[in-house]
Amino acid sequence: MKPWRKRMTTQAAFRDDYAPRNLEALKQGAIDRLTEAFAQDFISMDEYERRAGLASAANKASELELLTIDLPQVRPQAAPGSRKHARSEPAPMARRNYDLVGSPAVTTGCIMGDRNMTGNWLTSDRVSSFTVMGSTKLDLRDVDLPPGPVHIEVFTLMGDTKIIVPRDLPVRMSAFSLMADSRIDRNVNQQTRGAECWVEVSGFIMMGDVKVVAAD
Repeated sequence: MKPWRKRMTTQAAFRDDYAPRNLEALKQGAIDRLTEAFAQDFISMDEYERRAGLASAANKASELELLTIDLPQVRPQAAPGSRKHARSEPAPMARRNYDLVGSPAVTTGCIMGDRNMTGNWLTSDRVSSFTVMGSTKLDLRDVDLPPGPVHIEVFTLMGDTKIIVPRDLPVRMSAFSLMADSRIDRNVNQQTRGAECWVEVSGFIMMGDVKVVAAD
């Protein structure tokens, strides 16, 4: 083997020889870079989700490097006038759980009854909620949050779904309402640009009610 090839092989092996704890730190660093790149419009949401899922499942440092090698060195953008707060900020109480990205969706159903999801119940970055002639509450105040979006898809028929988020956690709603009401309270931050994590609410509401509120 030629000397330069031997050196390259040795270097590659060294790069991938990380203890599990160090590899987890590298995963977090890679997802942080992806999140910042998405926040500054260098990659699309679909591309962010694809790469973040691959980063969570990576077993080698070289795999993580390939996911970020084409990204520019981005920095959080400072607001003009030396303001201390960016246009949208993640909730300060939220913990980041990188293992949630790409995990199987949380599915909850309620027919002619009540369903309350409280505490640290979130095990994925996707939630599917089905409510018929009942009441569902999704409380995100005490959950670990993934980096990037939490997708909540609701189907509410002749019932109500209430989503409670911590203050300053941004929410964007695109649910379709037919003879129904879907709304976000005015105390909820709806500016998702630049946020580390946020909530995307979509789905279908018929003769029912979907409401997003913020609380401590």
